[in-house]
Amino acid sequence: MTGFRDRYGPRALVLGGSEGIGAAFAHALAARGLDLTLVARRAEPLADLAADIARAHGVDVAVECADLAADTVGQSAVALFDTREYGLVVYNAGAAHGAGLFTDNPIVRELGLVRLNCLGPTAIAHHALRQMVPRGRGGVILVSSMSGLAGSGHVATYAAAKSFEIVLAEGLHWENVARGVDVLCAIASMTDTPAMRLSGMRPDALPGMVAMAPEAVAEGALGFLGQGPVWCAAGRDAIDGARAMPRADLVDRSSRMAAALWGLDPEPPAA
Repeated sequence: MTGFRDRYGPRALVLGGSEGIGAAFAHALAARGLDLTLVARRAEPLADLAADIARAHGVDVAVECADLAADTVGQSAVALFDTREYGLVVYNAGAAHGAGLFTDNPIVRELGLVRLNCLGPTAIAHHALRQMVPRGRGGVILVSSMSGLAGSGHVATYAAAKSFEIVLAEGLHWENVARGVDVLCAIASMTDTPAMRLSGMRPDALPGMVAMAPEAVAEGALGFLGQGPVWCAAGRDAIDGARAMPRADLVDRSSRMAAALWGLDPEPPAA
């Protein structure tokens, strides 16, 4: 734990940190002795979590409210790094994205997903790395999804945006690992979070599918940090198997799984 704090402390920034995987990261990092700054849209659950963590672990916990899906995401990133330095940044901001055909969804929703999962991590990683590289230590974790391994009907924008996070982390890892800074994409599989339940997803629609606990995702990612650019909660074989499939087959399978999870028509729309 002391070694972890020396490399990634004394303070971590957790974005999307009020519940689910973000809250699990916050608890896990506080247990390792790191002070925290937690960022989310809603003030009340954020304050409650901060108080719980401070009581449980005796660390300093600051909170900031920001909407990372808004068109002010760049300004939010500047403000977060203006007054504090961080040894570890976890970008876990996600969305209760739901599912539906791209043309049936309002464009504001689709653009929000792009800002949240593409512009947000780009802005945050840029500021974080500019702090960390001169120090020669630190880490950035971008939390992605198995949806990012292929295009998928019913969640087309979400899947594309989550793919962006995987590819961004791979490139940033290559650029920074020799400079002492670890960049990791943590690919979560289906995880039992309030956002998942709010989205209407039904894990029981897929035989044998069991949603993971958020704590398993956070601990797995932190345990792998420093060992490579990509960690997958479902195991490396899941990534390798997906990448080995013919692309059209993978897209079709991903689309049909999304349809099943949200109770939608599994067939492509007719002309």
